[in-house]
This record gives sequence, C-alpha cells and structure tokens, in this order.
Amino acid sequence: MHCPFCSFDDTKVIDSRVNELEVRRRRECDKCTKRFTTYEKAEIDLIVKKKDGHCEEFSKDKIRTDKCRTD
Repeated sequence: MHCPFCSFDDTKVIDSRVNELEVRRRRECDKCTKRFTTYEKAEIDLIVKKKDGHCEEFSKDKIRTDKCRTD
C-alpha cells in the first residue's frame, strides 16, 4: 500500500476491523510515520456452469425473475 502523503511503498497495519461489507484498516507509513485509513471490499465474480456445459456469469436478477421449476 502506497502512503498517500509521501508515496512510500511500505506501510504497516496498526488495526483491522471487519464488518459485513468491508474491512477497515488503520495504517502507518514506515517513512513519514503518518497514519491513514483504508477500506477494502471483496470483488467476487461468480461463474455458473450450465447443464449443456457452457458457462455464464451469475445473475441475481435471473434468480429474482425466474420461476421455480422442477425437472
């Protein structure tokens, strides 16, 4: 993580807090010793493999609009 104050490459994590949506990290620069906060979110791309073998991206909208079917 680059320091936003001096652009130094090396920072250390002072504190981490996790909630349902993100991770909040309090960081300190090893060069200028200034502290700053970062917020991190996971980016997840889900791929669904269909019965015929082809793959497509997961769609929440499809689940909400398609009716349940039984085969």
